[in-house]
Amino acid sequence: MLKKYLQQIRAGKPVQYQKFLQLLPPGFYQRKAELFKVRATGAGKWQLTILDPQLFEQLWQSAAAPANRLEASLQGDSHQAGTSHSYLLVYHSGLHSDRPDLVLSQSGTDGRAQLSLGFHLKQQALLIENEENFFSYPKVLQLATQMLAQPFSLADTDVIFAAGSRISAALLQPYLQLYDSLYCAFDYDAAGLETFDTLHKRHGDKVRLLTAPDLTPWLAGFIHKPKQQSQLAKAIALAEKHHLYGLADAFSRSQRFLEQEVLLQQLS
Repeated sequence: MLKKYLQQIRAGKPVQYQKFLQLLPPGFYQRKAELFKVRATGAGKWQLTILDPQLFEQLWQSAAAPANRLEASLQGDSHQAGTSHSYLLVYHSGLHSDRPDLVLSQSGTDGRAQLSLGFHLKQQALLIENEENFFSYPKVLQLATQMLAQPFSLADTDVIFAAGSRISAALLQPYLQLYDSLYCAFDYDAAGLETFDTLHKRHGDKVRLLTAPDLTPWLAGFIHKPKQQSQLAKAIALAEKHHLYGLADAFSRSQRFLEQEVLLQQLS
């Protein structure tokens, strides 16, 4: 948006000055009197004349998409860019303690992700959204076996803490790409399905949501009321998009969402 305003100023077009000031990085805001001569043109529009072309060029360059978190912070919003490092916690069969292992992904000088792995990957991984469920992963493996009627254990599955939508971060995708199958143990709600949908777009049909074809045995767990009706509609639409008709039916019948922690109680 800042770049758009600067283009208008460079072209000699009037702009909404107060909105423009809100977009200026702090360092340039403090020097706005050096940058521009301001003249009202009416109807909330102001004509800005560039006083210091060199300083304006620095502002122009800073308005470009930031290459990293540092550049983004200098523009006043570090969240415009991803971090240069990201990590995941993983349980796997090679562990010698009860603590999960760490997978580190960092951006190399060529822009590619560099992975640090201290174990041999299995062909499939189980991505667990919630922290409580992740640290109770044996129960979630039991649930996966029950829902999909196929065996799940650390002997054939790496268990990854998805940390909500953080699992969709760009730096983590090269690691996820190494697996042949990715099973998503996410909340049955709009946010969980959106994260699943994002991963499916990136990795295709090897990404599956952990859910049974018929959720009637788990229907009592659908007790979380959506904050807005639109969230329920979105969840149903995403479930139908991915042919998860049992889940769509559970949403329609209960008019509620299910949080994954509820499933731990049902397995107790």
